[in-house]
Amino acid sequence: MNRRSRLLQTRSGQRSNDAPESRRSLFFNRLWIVGASVILLIGVATSERALSLLGLFVLLTAGVGALWNRWSLVGVEYSRTLSTDRAFPDDVVVWTITVVNRKPLPLPWLTIEDEVAETLKPTDRETTLSGTSGRRILRIVTNVRPFERVTWRIPIACTTRGLHTIGPVTLRAADPFGFFTTRQIRDLTDLVLVYPRLADVGTIGFPPRLSLGDSRVARNLLTDPSRVVGVRDYRPDDPFRTVHWKATARQGSLHVRIAEPTTTLQLAIFLNLDTFAHYWEGLDIATAERMIEIAAALATWADDQRYAIGLAANGIVARSDQALRIPPGRGPTQLPRILEGLAKISPFSTMPFDRILQTGTARIVWGSTIAVITCLLPDPLVAQLANLIARGHRVVLVVVGDEAVVPPMRGLTVRRVAGVVRDQEREPTPNDADGRASIA
Repeated sequence: MNRRSRLLQTRSGQRSNDAPESRRSLFFNRLWIVGASVILLIGVATSERALSLLGLFVLLTAGVGALWNRWSLVGVEYSRTLSTDRAFPDDVVVWTITVVNRKPLPLPWLTIEDEVAETLKPTDRETTLSGTSGRRILRIVTNVRPFERVTWRIPIACTTRGLHTIGPVTLRAADPFGFFTTRQIRDLTDLVLVYPRLADVGTIGFPPRLSLGDSRVARNLLTDPSRVVGVRDYRPDDPFRTVHWKATARQGSLHVRIAEPTTTLQLAIFLNLDTFAHYWEGLDIATAERMIEIAAALATWADDQRYAIGLAANGIVARSDQALRIPPGRGPTQLPRILEGLAKISPFSTMPFDRILQTGTARIVWGSTIAVITCLLPDPLVAQLANLIARGHRVVLVVVGDEAVVPPMRGLTVRRVAGVVRDQEREPTPNDADGRASIA
């Protein structure tokens, strides 16, 4: 099973429930009922058959309509299912709506009003404005015969990354004359998770064989002290804790343990969603979305290279009050966790990025690679990057756009990625042909 199939594994089912109803008359009111009763009594008292029939007709019409309307939504089941609850941008999800009338009374008028996020666009039906910002109404008008099941299959285009909702649904029914109406709101909600675009690193300006640092060196920097493969003579630069005392006693001179080198590579991705130096200057959502897509592409590439991947950002995850933070790890569920977090994250920064970077790197293993994705380079961030390099980490700075000026820093690898194209094409950046600028 490929990565795309694993990510799109879904959980869907049929749901239906009953909800309180609200009824109202569109034509008859108390005055009509009183007037018809008076006319009926006068007709009976005066033996005027026409008046009696008129009053009786009005009362029967009102009574039959009210009674029909009262039972119109009783025994009506509504269900909504999705072909998948996980998708990628430009994917199409099939939305299946089923209505079952489980009574002998037909429904001559039934209106289904399903609320849907405006980022989920039905491809073959029109939607109307809702009273809630960012929401639309999908309206279906039909009639249902006794004991009939009606099904609609509606393709929905997923256009934007995020966690999108469908529901609740409002059912409206009326009597055959249209004199009365019943409204019922059913709190049925479905969630559709749209992942960020899984672009290849080459399509966003990285070289196809992206290097995050020296993966092969003359001397292995990371070793596992619990796995000893031999001993050798002591050298002045060896730590004292590596001395092998038993071998030293046998040989009569200092010897140290040779530990087996580790092969696990660790990558920590830090995403800075700040798009302006001060929050009162505004928000650039397009640039923030661009950086989220770059983080997704980098995580996907690192998973292919068998890195242990972690992610942290200064944005809040949907349906929570916590910033996005996923500790480094490996396994078949790590990349889906990261992509799900990037799908749910808000494009607005909610806390200082330097705090996220400081707390997130406190427990990162020495010698790991740290990738920082940002479009701004304030002085506190530059100072933290220098501190990470001094602590022995490999630091890769991914700069989105051409506005940030990168100060010369020994040991820092810089990669520039083109920002969002505005009204006119940006001029080429003064970097290498593969979109990379390295500072030794």
